[in-house]
Amino acid sequence: MPTQKIVLSIIIAAHNSGNYLQETLCSLLEALAKSITQCEIILVNDASTDGTTALLKDFAQSVPQARYFHVEFKNIGKVRHFAIANSHGDYITMLDSDDLLKRNSLPDVVAFLEKKNPDLLLTKLHEVRDLATVDKVWKGLQPEELSIDEAIIRFLNHKDFQAHLIGQFIKRSLLLASPIPDFSCYEDFYVFPDLLAHSKAIVFSRESHYLYIKRDFSLSNSPSIEKIHNLFVCTERMDAIFGDKYHDLILCHWLDIQLKQKQWITAPEKLDILDKKIRDTHRIGFFMNPSIRLSYKRKAAGLLWKK
Repeated sequence: MPTQKIVLSIIIAAHNSGNYLQETLCSLLEALAKSITQCEIILVNDASTDGTTALLKDFAQSVPQARYFHVEFKNIGKVRHFAIANSHGDYITMLDSDDLLKRNSLPDVVAFLEKKNPDLLLTKLHEVRDLATVDKVWKGLQPEELSIDEAIIRFLNHKDFQAHLIGQFIKRSLLLASPIPDFSCYEDFYVFPDLLAHSKAIVFSRESHYLYIKRDFSLSNSPSIEKIHNLFVCTERMDAIFGDKYHDLILCHWLDIQLKQKQWITAPEKLDILDKKIRDTHRIGFFMNPSIRLSYKRKAAGLLWKK
């Protein structure tokens, strides 16, 4: 590894990603450009059985800033925790092994992180379903300083950013203080509220370097008992971290679980908790709260009407 100070650690976790990985790695190099000397690339191959291993090893051998690791976790939470523990950058960002970055985007980001030293640099994650029609041109950061309160409210309202670690730039010290759990999904949701609550300087950019490619096999398209259990645990944890100040906004997340995922919840104690959360939306204060979007007031009213 080069002796120059590492500003940014870029983590790529890969499991049987051979169909997309080469394009992802090429886009990373094009995005890094001259800033590659200030970065390290952490490649973690998690029990792949396709061409992923060869692609990652070849990349690591040809790029001095890249380090290759092989693990047999079969668990994205464990992989990300392992990668963070083996990183050295002041900041960490995640790149999924089937997504893309915009050309020449990261030099601006690295320079901004060095100059401004925020705890979090959050970017709007652009979902891409048709690469042929998406704008791939980097237009530069559009930094906007957020208070912790503003950031939490935007997060809870699903406005501008959600609980994704991909596409975000996070001080490594924050991630070390809030370890990623051994979850096979929603591991980022578990830590994201903690990152917001313990940051002092948060910056948001509407222009993003990241192309988040939505595919048919994504987690959101294949719910299961395990995944919804993790979602439930994360929502409870978010409730505990943010507390009473954001109570009604968090109830909107419980409404989503009730309407979209309840069929995957089987434990009586969890069903009881969910029922209590939904009954808590049936208050005048919830319906009069100006922070609550009209769509969620309609959802709560619809459930009240059914009763």
